[in-house]
Amino acid sequence: MRYTHFGKTGKRVSVLGFGGMRFDPKDEELAVQTVQKAVDLGINYFDTAPGYCEDKSETFIGNALALMPEERRKNIFVSTKSHYKSDPSADDVRRHIERQLKLFKRDRIEFYNMWCILDLAQFRAIIEPGGPYEGALRAKKDGLIDHICATAHASGKDIAEIVNAGVFEGMTLGYNVMNHSFRQEGLHAAAAAGIGVVTMNPLGGGMLTRHEEMLHVLKASESDSFIAAALRFNFSHPEITIVLSGMKNPAEVEANVKTAKSVKEPDPILIERLIEKFESLGESFCTTCGYCLEHCPEKIQIHLYAQMWDRVRMHLPEETRRVYKIYCRNDAHWLKGKRASDCTQCGECEKHCTQKLPLKEYMTNIAKFLGEK
Repeated sequence: MRYTHFGKTGKRVSVLGFGGMRFDPKDEELAVQTVQKAVDLGINYFDTAPGYCEDKSETFIGNALALMPEERRKNIFVSTKSHYKSDPSADDVRRHIERQLKLFKRDRIEFYNMWCILDLAQFRAIIEPGGPYEGALRAKKDGLIDHICATAHASGKDIAEIVNAGVFEGMTLGYNVMNHSFRQEGLHAAAAAGIGVVTMNPLGGGMLTRHEEMLHVLKASESDSFIAAALRFNFSHPEITIVLSGMKNPAEVEANVKTAKSVKEPDPILIERLIEKFESLGESFCTTCGYCLEHCPEKIQIHLYAQMWDRVRMHLPEETRRVYKIYCRNDAHWLKGKRASDCTQCGECEKHCTQKLPLKEYMTNIAKFLGEK
């Protein structure tokens, strides 16, 4: 396993990180075996969050690590999160951290994240006096956490501004061959600031594992897998510290570790080659750049609906489709209360779409899918 420094924290981490959101919540034994296999093969960064796997992920990882001898647990790092919606105050965050420490069976959490920052307004709310960030600062002072980081689903431009505020020691962002242009500014800013850079969603939310006839050119060979190709793209970036991958069984751990070991060092040429291959497909996907939103008279989160429709039309699993419907019907906060059916079909979004997507058609389709029409 290749290791690197996590920003300026002094910690050396595996370039492959374990994403803890793919466990079967009904099978703790398998989850424990999977985590232990990851440790055996050199993974030392485990990322999870409240709510993952029916709120079992933190418990599973904590139990798996607690079963190991103390010597084996040395230099194993846990990363988890707190969301400002559920923990809006400093005191809320402190209580949450104390609960998470019990779940992990640990006396400290190495990396603690302000979770799922969508835009600058949310970032500013998090760092206000008495807010979540202050709670994390207090916990750090008291030795309950080591480093305060963030995860973001914002634009590269917004991520860059958040990074340059200088309050976080690490940044986790979604990054893959499909959305690289949208997030590059944030990726480069984080690397330039010398903080740890963790990437999630290297498979584009599962889209890079679908429609083999369309995406086969991304594979290095016929025997290669799309998962390996997608991971290699991220491993090859010198700016990226850790590539997170969700793993639900020991076999997946072994396959991903094999891919991680195959990239001996960053490889800009491989990055360029995969981008060229992807662009040669001629198939456009939403990069969530947000230009459509900027010009929408109704202020509908068109980019998020478009990304959703990309995943639906690429035949993601029924469970994913079911979750989309639940989120939207419950007026998910990231949709800002705007329904797909609020679209007036004015066409302003299509004029400014960098991917030239048929967004009016997308909005009609997603509204039908969600049962709004």
